[in-house]
Amino acid sequence: MRAAGEATRERILAAAKAEFAEFGIAGARINRIAAAANASKDRLYAYFPGKNELYAAVTERWTSHTAVETALSADDLPAYVGRLFDHFIAHPDNARLQAWADLEPAGAFFGAILRDTIDAKLTELRRGQREGLITTDIPAPILLRMLSDLARTNAMQARFAAEKGDSDQLATRRAATVCAATRIVAP
Repeated sequence: MRAAGEATRERILAAAKAEFAEFGIAGARINRIAAAANASKDRLYAYFPGKNELYAAVTERWTSHTAVETALSADDLPAYVGRLFDHFIAHPDNARLQAWADLEPAGAFFGAILRDTIDAKLTELRRGQREGLITTDIPAPILLRMLSDLARTNAMQARFAAEKGDSDQLATRRAATVCAATRIVAP
């Protein structure tokens, strides 16, 4: 792809990420995405056949970026939760996209996109359970959801408090979140 075409595609993806983070897949509008990307609808459709394919590209990008940046290790799950908290503070759109994904469960089309990321995390959690590093009282899929929700919810609440002038909330909530994760995963 030529540089100009790649730049247009990147603008479309950035505009789509913002649109999906604000409105979810059901509320997102191709017209707004194209306008925000300074691209025509025809140009957008040249890269992405429809809204579902565009959402899939955005989802694949933010989930892989989050997975790389936060790197789950069963050897230190509380540190993972802390990194995830920090990631959501730095990338609030990713937290909103995760919330929308929970509210608007995608079918098999999107399941395949998330499967690789989630399966790798589940494999790591199960390794930690087998090795006695983390609790076996909570099945790995439920534990992963609990830890992700804990980090995301507390990060967004801390971010809101910081935006209102209570910057102490970031450190306090982060420490409490990591403490809670430590207790949840303890064998």
